[in-house]
Amino acid sequence: MMRQAVRVLILAAVFFTISTVLGLLGRELGSPPWLLWPSTVGAAATSMLACALASVTGRGAARDFWRRLAYACGWLTAGTLGQTADTLAAGHPVAMSPFTATGYLVAVSVAALALIRLPRPQRTWRATVAMFLDIGIVAVAASLVVSHFFWSTSGPAAGAGAVPVMLVVVLTVACAAVVAVIKVGITRSSAVHRAAIWALAPIGLLGPAAWAVTPLLEERPFLNPTSVTLPSAAIFFAAAALLQIRANLNPAAREPQSLPADRPGHLGLWRHVSAVPYAAVGITAAMLIASIMRHGNLSPGMAGGSVVLTLLVMVRQYAALSDNNLLLDHLDAQANHDDLTGLPNRRFFTAALTGRTDPVTVAVCDLDGFSTLNDRLGDRAGDALLRAAAERIRVVAGPDAVAARLLGDEFGVLMPLVDGHTGPGLAESLLEAFRIPLRVDGHDLLVTVTVGIASGDGDTVPDLLRRAELALQAAKLTGANRFRDHSGELDATAAHHAELAAALRRGLDHGEFRLVYQPIVELPTGAITGVEALVRWHPADGPVVSPAEFIPVAEHSGLIIDLGAWILDQACADAATWHRRHGAGAPRVNINVSARQLLDPDLPGLVADALHRHRLSPDRITIEITETAVFAGGVALGTVRELRELGVGLALDDFGTGHSSLTLLRTCPVTTLKVDKSFIDDLNGTAEQEAIATSLSTIAATLGLRAVAEGVETRDQADRLHALGYRYAQGYYFARPSPAEEIDAALAEMALAS
Repeated sequence: MMRQAVRVLILAAVFFTISTVLGLLGRELGSPPWLLWPSTVGAAATSMLACALASVTGRGAARDFWRRLAYACGWLTAGTLGQTADTLAAGHPVAMSPFTATGYLVAVSVAALALIRLPRPQRTWRATVAMFLDIGIVAVAASLVVSHFFWSTSGPAAGAGAVPVMLVVVLTVACAAVVAVIKVGITRSSAVHRAAIWALAPIGLLGPAAWAVTPLLEERPFLNPTSVTLPSAAIFFAAAALLQIRANLNPAAREPQSLPADRPGHLGLWRHVSAVPYAAVGITAAMLIASIMRHGNLSPGMAGGSVVLTLLVMVRQYAALSDNNLLLDHLDAQANHDDLTGLPNRRFFTAALTGRTDPVTVAVCDLDGFSTLNDRLGDRAGDALLRAAAERIRVVAGPDAVAARLLGDEFGVLMPLVDGHTGPGLAESLLEAFRIPLRVDGHDLLVTVTVGIASGDGDTVPDLLRRAELALQAAKLTGANRFRDHSGELDATAAHHAELAAALRRGLDHGEFRLVYQPIVELPTGAITGVEALVRWHPADGPVVSPAEFIPVAEHSGLIIDLGAWILDQACADAATWHRRHGAGAPRVNINVSARQLLDPDLPGLVADALHRHRLSPDRITIEITETAVFAGGVALGTVRELRELGVGLALDDFGTGHSSLTLLRTCPVTTLKVDKSFIDDLNGTAEQEAIATSLSTIAATLGLRAVAEGVETRDQADRLHALGYRYAQGYYFARPSPAEEIDAALAEMALAS
C-alpha cells in the first residue's frame, strides 16, 4: 500500500509538472482554451485515488474521514469534467455552468463535513469554553481577512457571469480551510494523523490565492483559477494520504487515537497552548494596519469586526489567566502532596518545620518488613497497604497534627506540644494503633511500625526531622515494633559514623585492609581442613579499628559492597596459592557475606569472576551467611541459590541464635552448619545444657551437612564435642586468626608431620 501511495504522489507531481510547463509555454503552443484542462482532470482524479487508498488502510473515524474526502474529490472531478466539456464545446473560456458549480460546491461541502465530523476529546466546561473562544477568534479574524480581500479586489474569472458563482465557491473553500485549521490547531482531534491534516489545510488557501492572481490571467485566456489550483491541490492530497497510510501501517509512528479527557488532575490541554488564535490575531492586525495606511480609515464592517475580535481576545485572556491560576494551584498541590496516599510529602513536611519556633514533636515511623510483604503480595497490594497505613497514621495524628509520607514506607508526624507534652505519648499511640491488623484487599495484614521521636522548640525545630530519623535508625538496630527518643548521644554517633565512613573509603582506596584466617580443624586430630577469612583494618595514621566498629558502618553506608568484593578477590587469591603449594592438603576457605551483599544481584557474577580469574575450583570456597539474611526469602534467598549453582559451599553462620527455623534447612541449599559459641560454652554441664548442641549435631548428620562448632576455647570442650558427634571445630583453643603466611607455614609443617 505504501508503494501505491508513493506512485500516486509521483502521478500528482507529474500532472503538476505538465500543467506548469503548459502554462508557461501556452502562448507558444497556440493558447487553446482547453490546454490545461486534461491535466486538471487527471489531477482531480489523482486526488480521489489518493483519498481512497488512505481510507482502505484506516479504521473507524479515520476511515470515514478519508472516504468522505474521496467522495468530495469525486465531485471535484465531475465538476472539472463538466467545465472541460463546456470549454471544448464552446472553443473559448466559458462561465462556470450550474453543473460545474454544483460539483464544486458539493465537493467543498462534503470536505468541510468530513472535517467537522472528526471526533474530538471530551472536555470540562472550562476547556470547552476556551476552545469555542479560540474558534470564535479564528472565525472572526478569517471573516475580516476574507471580506477585506474580496471586497477590495476585483478580477472576473471568465466573464461577468462567473464572478458571483466563483465568489461563492472561493468563500466556501476558504471556510473549509478555516475549519481544517481550527480542527487540527485548536480542538486537537487525533482520529486522523495530525501531519496529514496539516498537509490538507493549505488546499483551502489555493482558491483565494487563485482569485488574487486572476487579474494576471486576463492576458492568458487558457489559464483558469481552477486549472491553476487543482494540480497543486492534488500534490497536497497525495502527500496527506501518504502520511496517513504510513501512520496506519506503522503503529510506532501513529499518534494516540484519542486524547485523554481534560478533567481535574489532567492538564493535557493547558500544557499545550494553541498558537493558531494568536497567529490569526497577528495576521488580522497586520491587515488592519495596512488598510489604515492605505485608505486612512476602516470601513464600518472592519471596524465592527475589530471590536468583536478585541472583545473575544480579552475574554480569552481572562479565561487563560483563570486557568493559569488553577494550574498553579494544582501544581502546588502536586508538588507538596503524595500521589499514592494523598498525604503531604517530604517537601511540605520540611517546609512546615522551617521557620517554626513553637514547641513541637516530630515522629518518624517505618513499616516493619514492608519490602518483604511487597515482594510477596505484589505492587498493587503494597500500594493498598501504604494507603491503609497512611490513613491509620492520619487518624492517630489527629486534626491538629501534620501527617506526611516521607519516603517509601516511611511516614512522619508533626504534632504541636500543648503544655509541654503531646498528651498520650505519640510513639506509644502509633505502636498501639498498628497492633490492629490493616484491612487490605479483603485480607487482614498485621504490620508493625518502628518509631523515632524528637521534640524541641526555637531554633531546634527545623532540625527535628533529622533527629527523629536518627532515632528511628537507632530503634531499628534493636529490633522491630519499638521506638526510641532522640538524644545527644545519637548525634555524636552519627557524626562519628560519617567520619568513619569517609575514612573507610580512603582505606579502601589506599589498601589499608588485611585478611587474617582462623583455622577450622578436624576432631580429634586438630588437622587444618579449612580457614575462615576475617578482615582487619590498619589505618595508616591510627590504631587498628575493630571489625565490630567498622563493619556496621560499612553496611549502613553501602561500602560493604566494595569491601566485600575486595575480600572475595583476596581470599580467592590466597586459596589458589595454597592449592598450588599443598594440593589436596590445601584448606577450604570460608568467606563471610553480609545481608546487604546478598541483595546485590551482581554477587554471583563477582564470585564466578574471582574463581575464574584465580583458576580456583568452586569446591575450594564456602560462602558464610547468617540465618536472618535469608530467613525472609526473596532476593537474598534467590542469590544464595545462584551461588550454590556455581558449585561453592554454603554455611549458615551462628546457627541457633537467629530464627533457627528448620524449614530454612529445607529451602536454603546449605552444606554446613556453624553452631554458635553460646551453645559450646554450656558444654560439660547438665544434659539439659548440652541438649541443643547434641540436637544440632544430630540434625546436621541426618541431613548430610557438616557441623562446625564455633568458639572452642578449652581442651575439655573439644573432647566433649567429639564425644557428642562433632567432627569439625573452630576457636582460640586451636588457633587465633593469623596472616596467610602463617597459615601457609602451618600447612607445610602439618605436611611434614604426616
